[in-house]
Amino acid sequence: MTISTDRITFITDFLKREIGLALDESKLYLIRARLLPVIRQHGINSLDALIDEVKKNERCEIAKQVVDRMTTNETLFFRDKYPFEALKNNLLSTLVSERPGFSRIKIWSAAASTGQEAYSIAMTALQTLDDAANKVSILGTDISSVAIAAAKEGVYKQMEVRRGLAIQDLANFFKQRDEHSWQVKDELKAMVKFQEANLISPSLVTNIRHYSLFDIVFCRNVLIYFDLKQRMQVIDHIAQLTQIGGYLFTGAGEMVQGQRSVWETVRIENRPVWRLVSK
Repeated sequence: MTISTDRITFITDFLKREIGLALDESKLYLIRARLLPVIRQHGINSLDALIDEVKKNERCEIAKQVVDRMTTNETLFFRDKYPFEALKNNLLSTLVSERPGFSRIKIWSAAASTGQEAYSIAMTALQTLDDAANKVSILGTDISSVAIAAAKEGVYKQMEVRRGLAIQDLANFFKQRDEHSWQVKDELKAMVKFQEANLISPSLVTNIRHYSLFDIVFCRNVLIYFDLKQRMQVIDHIAQLTQIGGYLFTGAGEMVQGQRSVWETVRIENRPVWRLVSK
């Protein structure tokens, strides 16, 4: 399946503008592999022809499907464990003790994919706090409309619940739909809202601000896909939506630096977490 040079330039520029994904010609195999299902679905005869459809209208349904297919949605329940241990053993109880009146702890899963991270946060809260449903609210966002639809449905295949989820958590927080799938229980679902959001969009802060400022943000294994300028832009967007003194979890080795915002590293159980100093 061939692709002309001008179309390579267009599609890589389009993906960088839309989702911050920095690709070059060495990743052409990835573009081909991920977009083949879109080509087949629409009966398009080549990758060139598919890209031409996107060029005609960057807001068409095919363009949206291209963005969805190129978005990485690798995730699992309780991924890396440490952030959830930090919530359970330190942050949740500390923040509750500092709350005035009935103010809720607000947590943002900023690259929620199909929902496993956000639901893992909710499970942790329910295991840690009395009346957690009234003390913690969670927002999960992702650029992929397909991923967000799956997160809202809260149905996971047998293979997905086996990845990171303890048997006891499965019994406590899920109900079996059939021999192949499990449904998140209502008490868990009620704690989490999901919506589409693009971390590099200029309108991100406006679209999310109505949830009020967050105390804790998870933005893990995302920054590595952006170039330095976009990374700093994302960090500043997160800062605008976070309380001063709020916490940010990133992926291992992901550095936090904004153009305007200032963050410090704090250690919780001898592991680094970022804390917002100024924005």
